[in-house]
Amino acid sequence: MNNENTASTNMPELPREIYEQVLAHPMEMDEYLKQELALTYADVVGAHELKTCYGDILKTINALMDYTRMLDLVCEQWNLTGFHKATYEYQAGKLREIAEKYQTAIGYDYAAAVEKCRKKQAKKQRSDDVGEDALTLTVRRQQNAAEKKAEETKAEQPELSVADSSSPYPAKGALPPWEDDF
Repeated sequence: MNNENTASTNMPELPREIYEQVLAHPMEMDEYLKQELALTYADVVGAHELKTCYGDILKTINALMDYTRMLDLVCEQWNLTGFHKATYEYQAGKLREIAEKYQTAIGYDYAAAVEKCRKKQAKKQRSDDVGEDALTLTVRRQQNAAEKKAEETKAEQPELSVADSSSPYPAKGALPPWEDDF
C-alpha cells in the first residue's frame, strides 16, 4: 500500500493567503550575526561540535516558531480531532521547547521580534524608492508626448473634401491600408 498517495489525497491544502503573513518576518541583520558559534552535542559515538553563527540560530528559532504557529492554525482551520490533532499539538510543543531553549541560549525573544515587525508594518510605507516608479513615469511621459504629437499633426492636416476623398489614390502622407498596423 502506498502511504504517500493516500496521505496526499486525504490532506486538505493549506491556503497561502492565510499563512504567508505568518511565515514572512523580516529581521535586522547586524554585524554580530555572522560571528561563528560552536554548538556541542554528545551521542553514542562521542562529543561533536557544530560551528554556526548567531544568524543561523536566529533563523532556526524563527522557522521553528513559525512552524509551531502553522501547526496550531492548521488544527483550527482543518477542524482536526483525535490522532491527527494530538500529533500536531505534540510536535508543536516539542518544537516550541527546542526554540525556547535556543532563545534562552542566545538571549533572543521571538515574541518581541514579531511585535517589532508588526509595528514596522503598521507604519505608513514611505515611497523613497522611486526606481520602478521613475521608469514607469518616463515611459508614460514618452507615450503621452507621442500621442500629443500625433494629435497635433492630425489637427494640422487639412480635412479632405468629399470630392478629394473619392480619389482612387491615397492622400499625400497617408499609409496604404496594408501598412496601417505597422
